[in-house]
Amino acid sequence: MLFPQTPDTGETAAEAAPEETGEDLPVYTLPEADVSADRDSPEHITQEELERYDAQDLWEAVRQVPGVLLSGGGRRNDSNFTVRGFGPDSVPIFVDGIVVANTYRGEGDAARYLTGDLESITIQKGYSSPLLGANTLGGAVLLQTAKPQDPLELSLKTSVDLDDTGAFNRAAHVLSAGGKGERVYGKTVFQYRGIDHYRLSADFEPTRGNPQEEGNRLWSDSTDMKLTLLGGITPADFLDIWLTGLYQDSDKGISPPDVNTRDIYIWDWPLWKRWSLSLNGVFDRDPLTLKAVVYYDKYDNRLDEYFNWAAFEHGVHNAHSDYDEYSTGGRLEGTWTINAWNQFSAALIVKREDHIGIHGETQDVHISEDTVSFGTEYVVTLPRLPKLRASGGLGFDLLVPQVFDGVTNRLMQELGESWYVVKSRKMLLLNAQAGLFYDFTPRHQVRLTYARKNRFPTMFQRYSTRMGRVLPNPLLGPETAHHFELGYRGIFWDRLTVNSALYYSRLKGKIVTVPVANPKASYLAVDFSRNLDETSLYGLELTGELYLNEYMSGGASFSLSGYTINHSESQIVSLPYYPEKSANLYMEFHLPPLLTLLPRLEYLDERYIDAVGKETLDSYWLVHLKLTVDFAPRITVSAGIENLLDTYYEIRQNAPQAGRTYTLSCTLQY
Repeated sequence: MLFPQTPDTGETAAEAAPEETGEDLPVYTLPEADVSADRDSPEHITQEELERYDAQDLWEAVRQVPGVLLSGGGRRNDSNFTVRGFGPDSVPIFVDGIVVANTYRGEGDAARYLTGDLESITIQKGYSSPLLGANTLGGAVLLQTAKPQDPLELSLKTSVDLDDTGAFNRAAHVLSAGGKGERVYGKTVFQYRGIDHYRLSADFEPTRGNPQEEGNRLWSDSTDMKLTLLGGITPADFLDIWLTGLYQDSDKGISPPDVNTRDIYIWDWPLWKRWSLSLNGVFDRDPLTLKAVVYYDKYDNRLDEYFNWAAFEHGVHNAHSDYDEYSTGGRLEGTWTINAWNQFSAALIVKREDHIGIHGETQDVHISEDTVSFGTEYVVTLPRLPKLRASGGLGFDLLVPQVFDGVTNRLMQELGESWYVVKSRKMLLLNAQAGLFYDFTPRHQVRLTYARKNRFPTMFQRYSTRMGRVLPNPLLGPETAHHFELGYRGIFWDRLTVNSALYYSRLKGKIVTVPVANPKASYLAVDFSRNLDETSLYGLELTGELYLNEYMSGGASFSLSGYTINHSESQIVSLPYYPEKSANLYMEFHLPPLLTLLPRLEYLDERYIDAVGKETLDSYWLVHLKLTVDFAPRITVSAGIENLLDTYYEIRQNAPQAGRTYTLSCTLQY
């Protein structure tokens, strides 16, 4: 939020201090978004903003946020993002307080998280809540499922995309039904998205010997279905209990091949399923608030690998490689408002994660680990300095391996290959943070924060051997980051909101994969995960939103970033896909009584594609345009053009994105 809450009343500082200034806090409205002194920062994305940008999944939703960079493609065909240079295994995704990820790799696929059932998305950078638990090295992404607010809520949104030739590209549908009574409530949301293909820019030039030709992107089809069921009861005004069930079924299809290369890998992902069930409870009665959740989360994944193009044409692939992932646990959080100036919070989180790998009919690996986290936070406001608030947090994370059993491990033990034998170990990490927040006026705040965060190395990074191609490193250490930030947030002239941050992060023990000599045969090389000495990340983020009048408003965000690498691996001199500059701009024109025109611009600077710093990807500008017609308060129709200029661009080397695309959508609400 633009201004943090005071510990005694839950009001924002702007709301709690109007007597001091002698003036009421102005509130005005931008189209589809409230703008007031307690307006959430750009790191908080509401459902209205998701609708504004036609974002259908988490990957599309975060592309407007400063400091967030999209990634995608590769053999796994994952679509993810980084936050100030920290990857998806360092910035966990929470859905209603539950981490959702592949337990083996510590990350998921952001394009699979459909957003039609969400109330909001919040991105915490560096200085994240100490009550969240383990592995928030670079921050956290918080997804909040929407609860019904009215006696009856019905909505249907459907959209269709066409490529530059007018051919069908994609269809997406969101059907929601729910309601809230005096003591009970419930909601059901069904989401479906089917992508037939996307078409490359006309500027794409095929490479001889590569299967990718002009026109449609090869193997760019996918299907996603998500069902969310939520039901709750409020037996008393201070007690809320609800049950949430979630089912996802996706077919990511075959990973599109890298272009401009003859080295083709054909990986098919015909299975991506997730089941989740959670029971939540909130007790809120002054001076104590208690929140509790217990959950079970299951994720299944299948990979079919084809040896070459001929094998693919004949439908001959390797035996199915299945991953079954299980996560179960609970969380208890309490907040005690001691008095008007002091507030104490604590959280205990316990979870067990299981990874089972099945190759064909054989279970080739089973890994089970427990994680226990305890975090505290104390917020104090001094009576003599009511404009200054201080916050401090402390936490501990404990990783306890339970089971490691694998075919490769047993084989290496029998052969006496001690270098490839995995022996797990416990790890205990310390997290700490502190922040100072000073409100010059109800509309202007400056903040200074520090956070020490950690991340356990993933199961994949510690244990993977890939049948002798990788040397495991079960003694791999954690990554530790020290985050410093100086920020300002405020409102000018009742029309301009500004959010800025100057940050510096020092990362120790960054995990990278380097080639080393095979201990069995030194003339051969194998991959090995190790910790680097130190890497520093720093930058400036600036966001502004301007309300000119009832006919015109707009906004812009800008990021300037850099890094310094200091370690013994002299061949690593750059951070791949880490641009110096990025920007987003938009304007909204309201043409009474029905029309809204929304042009947008995106810019991404050139960036290195590898750690040796020899090749770069070109910078690019993208132009988007959307026209919305509000036929009635509950009927909205829109038409848009993404990548209006049909720009050829890549967010990852040899993984070109869609060219010009046309979108038609209609939303009905009751």
